[in-house]
Amino acid sequence: MGEELFSQELFARNLDVMRSAFIMEYNSMRALGAFLYTAEGRTADKEHIRETKALLKSRKGFFSDFRGHLVLPIVIKMSLSQDPEGYLEGLTDTYKSLSTSFLLGDESRLLAAMVLYENIRSEHRSEMCRETMEIYRAMRKNHPLLTSQADLPFAVLMALKQGNIDEQIRNVEVCYQIVGKKFPLSKDDVQTVSHILAAAPGDAAEKSERFLNMYEAFKKAGIRISGRCMAILAVLTNSSLSVEEAVSQSVENDRRLKKQKGFGLLGTGTEIRRLFAAAVTAVNQIPEAEGTAAFEALSSSILSVILSIELMILIMIISSSSASSSSSSSHS
Repeated sequence: MGEELFSQELFARNLDVMRSAFIMEYNSMRALGAFLYTAEGRTADKEHIRETKALLKSRKGFFSDFRGHLVLPIVIKMSLSQDPEGYLEGLTDTYKSLSTSFLLGDESRLLAAMVLYENIRSEHRSEMCRETMEIYRAMRKNHPLLTSQADLPFAVLMALKQGNIDEQIRNVEVCYQIVGKKFPLSKDDVQTVSHILAAAPGDAAEKSERFLNMYEAFKKAGIRISGRCMAILAVLTNSSLSVEEAVSQSVENDRRLKKQKGFGLLGTGTEIRRLFAAAVTAVNQIPEAEGTAAFEALSSSILSVILSIELMILIMIISSSSASSSSSSSHS
């Protein structure tokens, strides 16, 4: 492997800063904050993050849609921006533009708004919001009982591809049918995987078979990545790595992460740690692929593989945090 974009040493230092800046947060959320900074090659500044957190608090009240599970990633994205206040204003406007007649969860709309705001020029944002909702409605029409608010960010991925909507929905269905045969009891997870596979260029059937090979190879290597975490394998499927390379690099990343404070059983837990391990593997392909035909395989538009990783980590951590909260309540 060539030059690594993602430094695990920097990751460890940034994680220490997150523990100090977000004392009451879940370990998995703090790991996400460190991941976002490290993926940018930036060193987290505790005081700057605290100032940004205070700015968000002053602009958004306690019951604001911006004060739920996504406080940490919003603060981190603001702090990474050259203009934190401008980022918040732009995100708010984009969030409002993602109006819909469906009962969508606020967190899903925020995730989608973050993706759109960061990747679309302001003059095109309204158009992309409309296209996102058009794709989401097509998703619901295709699978009315299966499609939920968690699918909205993936409608953004497809909108950014700027392809024919009907063709994209057909590709999603091809992936869904092939992958679904292997996981008949995990329809929600299969749909998420199908959205990510369909968002990248290439034959839908071939990508689906490659995903299944990737899943079996990880399982054989003793790194079982299942449930919602399977989506990170879809990201790796869309990369230029061979199945063998993806597995070996992820195994090594998992081994290294396991030694870091915060990634044990009392930290993020095994499932989330393995998600990060696979995410690091995918991030490290960018410097090797950039400027080549392989780079186009990572994304069909300005959306990079990092964006796909961020989306999955955000959604996984929200689910993990909610489950942990419910478990804590049941034992109190």
